[in-house]
Amino acid sequence: MEILLGPILTFRGLDGDGWHIGALVVTDDGAAPDFACPTANTTGGFELLWEVGGKRALTCRFSVKPGKDARTVDYSVGTAAYQLHVPAAGAAPHMAYGSCNGFSSLKAMKNVRDNNHLWRSMGDQHRAAPFHLLLLGGDQVYADSMWSTVPMMTDWATLGWEEGNAAPATPAMQKALREFYFNLYTSRWAQPEVAEMLARVPTIAMWDDHDLIDGWGSYPGDRQNCAVYRDAIWPAARKAFRTFQQQLKDGEAHPGAIAPERGLSFAHVTGPVAILALDLRSERTDRQILSETHWDHVYEWMDALPDVRHLIVMSSIPVVYPGFDVLERILGFLPGYQDLEDDLRDHWRTRAHKGERLRFIHRLLDLGARKIRPTIVSGDVHVAGLGYVESTRAGHSTSAALNQLISSGIVHPGPGGAVVFALRHLFDRPDEMDRGIVGRMVEFPGTQDKFVGSRNFLTLRPDDQSRLWSSWWVEGALDEPYVKVIHAVA
Repeated sequence: MEILLGPILTFRGLDGDGWHIGALVVTDDGAAPDFACPTANTTGGFELLWEVGGKRALTCRFSVKPGKDARTVDYSVGTAAYQLHVPAAGAAPHMAYGSCNGFSSLKAMKNVRDNNHLWRSMGDQHRAAPFHLLLLGGDQVYADSMWSTVPMMTDWATLGWEEGNAAPATPAMQKALREFYFNLYTSRWAQPEVAEMLARVPTIAMWDDHDLIDGWGSYPGDRQNCAVYRDAIWPAARKAFRTFQQQLKDGEAHPGAIAPERGLSFAHVTGPVAILALDLRSERTDRQILSETHWDHVYEWMDALPDVRHLIVMSSIPVVYPGFDVLERILGFLPGYQDLEDDLRDHWRTRAHKGERLRFIHRLLDLGARKIRPTIVSGDVHVAGLGYVESTRAGHSTSAALNQLISSGIVHPGPGGAVVFALRHLFDRPDEMDRGIVGRMVEFPGTQDKFVGSRNFLTLRPDDQSRLWSSWWVEGALDEPYVKVIHAVA
């Protein structure tokens, strides 16, 4: 028996019984490795999640009781030994955040000299000052290669629009896509620099479009609902996400699930910090991001939040970002720009999603009256940035403010100087979301930079004054991070 991937740790929540963890491995035959963690409670050995082409994805679950001080926990899988770190009881966790772990094209890959340089840097930080959680904000893998590496998908992509929409999802295509997604995760996450972090820091992961295919959910209805999308790509990608990123059995809901019948959104409370991971893909159409029922469940969870100081909202797509309204209107009259239109429709500021975004912003700002500071963390755009929303409306706390931290990407390169120039000089305008509520991109403190086009990752570290110190670690300047302090509501 050979371990092809893993262990991969996932965070399953904190309650009176402890800090709950799942560990996943992929093996090349039916045998399961031994698991040992002397200081943990375990639910047994490894259990089968998914078997594809003779390879098996297995998970083992265990929990560790937090103590008065932070703890280092030893565990082993087979003959390999590992450590993870658990915060003190009632303490806020130290967190890292990354997104866009891969390449959307061979051209993008050729523009990078050292693919996993920033994963190595994150590992160095973890060894010096351990992280307790690793937030993965979307595009943990890039499935775009299916169009060139899966022959049936290559052939389908050459069909005309109507012919492609009418084509069936054959059993052979479904089988090929299951193998593609299974092997994509196994190969991408087994790279040493990535594997080192995933074996030592439990993840809180939410998918974005490239975990399915580029632009998923933002295509016109006839394409989004065609048989190949609905019956081949969707079930294979969803099964892979639930297996590798969530470590869930068939029919099992995430332990922190908010609306399991509607999507894959989930949330955790860890001491004074709550973390909300929004599934912006399962119900997305060109007219909505989440259904009204899904939003109702999210808001019910927010209303029931205990006495926390910070709410971290994982929104794979930035909520505060320059608008492309004019460009979107122009493209509506020009042929041949469907791919770029799909990217524009993905953003919260596109015309179809502005009302949905405004309701969400209102609910987040309302948390100020309860002394909870909301902060959005996002990726997707291959640019680092800092957004800010403030309100002067009656009914909002005088300290009502919302920060948007954008970190993207940890592997995918930036969009190039022309795009960053356009962001700075053509599209960067204050966004009057509603009367008295304005969003804007702001300079990183102590700099004149609003947009950073180099690869980066983010860290969020608490201090003893209930503040979160957010730091962007940017390739080429790793010894001088961009820093923003997130204060708790006074």
